Amino acid sequence: MGFFLINLRCSKYIWLDKWTMSDILSLYCFHLSTNMNKLDLNCLPIFIAVVEAGNFSAAAERLHLTRSAVSKSISRLEGSLGIALFQRTTRQQTLTNDGMVLYEYAGKALNALQEASNYLESGKRNVEGKVCITAPRLLGNLYVVPLLVELMKLYPKLEIETVLNDRNVDLQQEGVHVAVRVGKLADSNQLIAHEIGYHKMIFCASPSYLAEHGIPQQLSELDKHQLIAYTQAGKILPWHVFDQNQQAHRYLPISKLVMDDMQTIMFAALNGAGIAYLPQWLVKENIKTGHLIEILSIYQSARYPISVVWVATSFLPLKTRVVIDAIREKLPLNLTSE
Repeated sequence: MGFFLINLRCSKYIWLDKWTMSDILSLYCFHLSTNMNKLDLNCLPIFIAVVEAGNFSAAAERLHLTRSAVSKSISRLEGSLGIALFQRTTRQQTLTNDGMVLYEYAGKALNALQEASNYLESGKRNVEGKVCITAPRLLGNLYVVPLLVELMKLYPKLEIETVLNDRNVDLQQEGVHVAVRVGKLADSNQLIAHEIGYHKMIFCASPSYLAEHGIPQQLSELDKHQLIAYTQAGKILPWHVFDQNQQAHRYLPISKLVMDDMQTIMFAALNGAGIAYLPQWLVKENIKTGHLIEILSIYQSARYPISVVWVATSFLPLKTRVVIDAIREKLPLNLTSE
């Protein structure tokens, strides 16, 4: 996904969403396929007016031009394209098949450019107003919120609202502008997504616990250890890993200590409560400082993409674009310590 920066004989460049630019791109491809090298964009509004008015005279009246000027513009456009756009009779002008194709794409393209012009002239180039962002609670607290606070220092008129929870918020239904999501995304033509990193899990424990109970070398040895389990919706979640041969293993921890919050599990592990299975991006600083030690590293969890997602729209407000760019740039591209 992405954005194009274009200039169509204008003094200003404008950002347009890749998907909403499809009509303009199609027009450009049409331009190339007909060996057109000198398209006069000023002729396109006249062409559209002729189509919609039904004839040259009515179009000339609408545009406050002479019929001769309209006719010359259409002839100039046909000459540059090397095709006939109208079948002319003494009474009317009828679109050719090529003319129908050009009308379909040119109309949409010019409407898009007019909308862009109106947007730029509306004073909305300033980064101001409210942007609503949703993210998983823990990832949002640790990574997303701090960068949003810094962003607001750069743009004092920017307002931020966060919705931090672990469900997939419906962006369109709930009026949310941007989402940070973990996991494979469903295909959608309503949303745009950009992958910014990945999520994986590791086994870890405190040095004091490992000094007292020893370091397990195989998954089966976890049966002899104190484990800290994670529960969701009243069920203990199993630990899914792959060994060195890429063989999948499923281990259901049997534990006297069960918690429904990953950060709380990390605090328990830091205090010597046992072995935990936690997101690497959550514990990486404690791993670096030695407060936690990674174990069973021969086993690897699956990797799940972390993406920034937003609603596909004709023109993305600058306030939203700034937030998206900040998340893409500052949220680590690789949220692990590797």
